[in-house]
Amino acid sequence: MDYHEIITIEPGKRSGKPCIRGLRITVQDVLEYMAGGMTEEAILGDFSDLTRDDIRACLAFAGDRELTVFRKVDGKDYCNKLKPSPYLLPVKPQLA
Repeated sequence: MDYHEIITIEPGKRSGKPCIRGLRITVQDVLEYMAGGMTEEAILGDFSDLTRDDIRACLAFAGDRELTVFRKVDGKDYCNKLKPSPYLLPVKPQLA
């Protein structure tokens, strides 16, 4: 899934956290609901603005983030991609 049109980052919205389609619902919100046991149907029922594709985009985004490991060596930041992913694309910040 290409989540670029779904996951947005705006500096003035939710402290710049990745959000869904410019809404004030973050990827982290959705992941926490799912981790807490909420089903996809329950999330969609509670948040009528969300779609199944929105939830899938959150999972794809989180999966791609997990594939990247950041570490500091001698005060420098390094980024190692654990394996190539067709979904690992930079999220483009949207300026308001």
